[in-house]
Amino acid sequence: MKTSSSFIWQFVQSLTNAEKIFFRRNFSAGSGSTDIKLYLKLFDAIAAQKTYDESKIIAKFSPAITKKNISFQKHYLQTQLNNALVDYYSRSNVYQEIYKQIQLIRVYRKKGLLDEAHTLWKKTMSRARKAESFAMSSLLKSEFEKMILFSSTHISYDELYNVFNQNAMTYPEYADMITLRDIYAEIILMKRTVHFDIDETKREVIEKLLFRVIKYENAVTNKSFWYRHYYYMSKGTLLYLLNNIKDSFEIFKLVHTDWKQNKSFILSNGEHYLELLYMINYSGILSGNYDYLTHAFEDPVNTLIEDRVQKANFEAIKFIAQNRVYNRTAQYNKVVTLLGIVKNKYEQWEPLLNSDLNRTINISSGIAYFVLEDFSNALYFTKRGITNFRDGAREEHFAAAQILLLLITYNINNNKLFEAQYRATYTYFHKKKKKRAFETAFIQCLHRNFYQPDNKLRLKEYQKALTIFEENKNDRIQQMSFAIFNYPGWIQSKIQRIPYRIYAENKVKNKEVIFAS
Repeated sequence: MKTSSSFIWQFVQSLTNAEKIFFRRNFSAGSGSTDIKLYLKLFDAIAAQKTYDESKIIAKFSPAITKKNISFQKHYLQTQLNNALVDYYSRSNVYQEIYKQIQLIRVYRKKGLLDEAHTLWKKTMSRARKAESFAMSSLLKSEFEKMILFSSTHISYDELYNVFNQNAMTYPEYADMITLRDIYAEIILMKRTVHFDIDETKREVIEKLLFRVIKYENAVTNKSFWYRHYYYMSKGTLLYLLNNIKDSFEIFKLVHTDWKQNKSFILSNGEHYLELLYMINYSGILSGNYDYLTHAFEDPVNTLIEDRVQKANFEAIKFIAQNRVYNRTAQYNKVVTLLGIVKNKYEQWEPLLNSDLNRTINISSGIAYFVLEDFSNALYFTKRGITNFRDGAREEHFAAAQILLLLITYNINNNKLFEAQYRATYTYFHKKKKKRAFETAFIQCLHRNFYQPDNKLRLKEYQKALTIFEENKNDRIQQMSFAIFNYPGWIQSKIQRIPYRIYAENKVKNKEVIFAS
């Protein structure tokens, strides 16, 4: 956990080499004062520490730095780092560049250089409109009004007025877009806690939101990229949450095409693009459209993702998508290669990802290792997923992980390990308000068969579980849970006395579906 005393260390450690170079190159010149030299020395000392030790820093720089003034010195260093990073990232940020131009327009206007101000205003307004930076457009309009008030009589405003009046949308449409944006934020927050285990109360909320969103269908033909984006993403995500996977996937495909036709927004709004890929991953897997899913993550347009954090998130989502596709198509040699690649990269990704992605990566890795019969790694990653990353938790992850952990320990065949996990799994589901027949059936099947030496009686228990699965095949939660891992397929592999991997490969060879949902 971040503390006030260690924050500066965490801040310094988060810097890339390029950021450090920029800081030292641009925030160390211009003065030879002791303060500047001292804060740079403090920066180097903190950067060199593997763990933060304030007492060693005080001892090293005493008497310049003491217990009494170290808080001030750290604050001064933090202020300089803040300024440096704002400058560093404003160089490639279109909104920051537009704002700097607005500031320059103000300078020209105040100095009476109105021709220069007018010329720059036209160029900047055109750029703001192209970037759909509505906030900047509003600031530019304020500057336009001030130029009108103080301009010379010989200046014509016909051309300027035409530029001023060419809005991307009407004011009522702009108000609608802002409303859609707010609805979309509500949807995102809801989706973070639940993907498919939705009770009636939440379903009613989702249906009401969908009813509101559909009213803004005029966004489809609007020339504003963001109006279309918020409309389609809101509608597509709500349909996904209502289990209308086919229609939601088709909507996400439309949005993906729109982004590829408006590539500049990937540079300035990569987070929104990544959320689209996240939803293409989930809906694409459930709809079985693996070809488009693969194409979306291999598309050259993805090279426009330049930000370090966004790159890590993209690679993480791509891994989850590829791992699911390879497992569902029984391409296990590719799964092995993919796990090897991710093993080397994940340590760099982890601090840059949110809890949901970190948890999903670990559980997804656990499933892959389980299928490969590397039960030690399967246990490690699955446990890690639900132990280390609990913030904003999706309850579905924990339910799926509990059953998966029981299945892993069942295969490890260690009495103490299995019994401990059985108690943990039993307690978890006993406390759950909503109990599902398939969960109870599978847990009981594993527990009874673990201690059952008679193979014929084991087969009866497996068949009993499959019967309950079949009786509840229309249960949406069961369908989505089996989409995470094919528990019926695993039981079939045990009945056939072959590894699950061989069972899945045989299914693919015979052109049968591995996952029913």
